[in-house]
Amino acid sequence: MAKVPRIPKAPTGKYEGKAFLDYDEASDYLGIKRTTLYHHVIDMEIETHKFKKNTRRYLAMADVKRIEKVMEEPWIAEESKEKEEEKAVESPEPEAA
Repeated sequence: MAKVPRIPKAPTGKYEGKAFLDYDEASDYLGIKRTTLYHHVIDMEIETHKFKKNTRRYLAMADVKRIEKVMEEPWIAEESKEKEEEKAVESPEPEAA
């Protein structure tokens, strides 16, 4: 199998101070293709954000960094998902009066 060249990551600090990245910026930040980014968003059930009068979808910088961490350490993806499920079970919704 031929080795596919990896896309270089964006220079450090290029997106510093931004709270949200669109898909192009996020794929540049992570050094991956857009389709790979879509798969991470779907697999990790990440919420995308849409702002008024803008057709693009955005990812919170915290979520992009979470994807980066999972890419570096893939075994933590399942652990974080289990923790989220445990939190949902532990904190039931309050009853309406």
